[in-house]
Amino acid sequence: MTGMKTNVAVSFVLCSLIIAAGSAAERKTPLDELAGRVYHVSGRGALGFAAVSAGLCVLDLSQAPEPRTLSVLPLPQSGTFALPAAGTVWVTQGPAGLYAIGVADPRRPVVVSHADTPGSAMMAALSGSLIAVADGSMGVSFFDIHEPRTPVARATLPLDGYCRGVAFFSSLLYACAGSAGLAAIDVSRPENPTVTAACRTAGDARDVAFDGKMAVVADGPYGLSIVDVSEPRAPRLVATRGVADFAHGVAASGGVVYAAEGIDGVGVYRVSADSLEFVSRAGTGGGYANKVTVLGKRLLVANDVKGVVVFDLEDPAHPVRAR
Repeated sequence: MTGMKTNVAVSFVLCSLIIAAGSAAERKTPLDELAGRVYHVSGRGALGFAAVSAGLCVLDLSQAPEPRTLSVLPLPQSGTFALPAAGTVWVTQGPAGLYAIGVADPRRPVVVSHADTPGSAMMAALSGSLIAVADGSMGVSFFDIHEPRTPVARATLPLDGYCRGVAFFSSLLYACAGSAGLAAIDVSRPENPTVTAACRTAGDARDVAFDGKMAVVADGPYGLSIVDVSEPRAPRLVATRGVADFAHGVAASGGVVYAAEGIDGVGVYRVSADSLEFVSRAGTGGGYANKVTVLGKRLLVANDVKGVVVFDLEDPAHPVRAR
């Protein structure tokens, strides 16, 4: 409890400094000077949402390559993931659970609600009014968020491994369960979700993205794995590929896969039915690529202490720094 209080106090001091600086002059400011480390970044329209050491940072992405920081909302723990949905951003907070943040006024985000989870909330995925939370050692926790102000816990599903990532695809939820690989979960009855199938991957499943009927899994120090999910109840590992550093996160669009590879920036690959072909590398100018997100014709990279890096995807296989 003492550590949490200290974290909150530090965050509020940080936020006060940010507000003072912002009111003195409207100018672009490097994100790393404002909010510390960046663990994940997402976007909706011209707004970006970064899960950062201080909590949640709201960005104006129309100012690429140097997004303008609009606000920082302090939260009890470091943000691990930010999921935007219709005026609300859902932020996972590790042991502090799940927070709903109202961003109707992006310069003044507010906490709408909070839900405890039994584990450590690492990531979230949304389908309709059902939100699934990757809950660390406790597996996956499910909430009904029909009314964001009062999320209702529906179930927690234990898994064999440590769950860091979740994503909905087709009618199933897929959970990245560390050494247990990729689990396919039937959520047709949210109060009683069930694992319908599982597939061991190369090593430490952390994040997953889909292209056609292929799932590409970020497998930590073991690189990337391709899983054929054309038969949802029988996912099948078809290929693996090593990376130079560490595969933290992955995104896919139009046959191209982008992998957040730590100190090596972003690896770009073409995916086929049985292989991943390396195409190019997008350097992030130092830092440490934690997660990647495709937003239209742009690639957003959560680059740890170096902030958010934006790439143009006019040629999807060869991202270039936004200008």
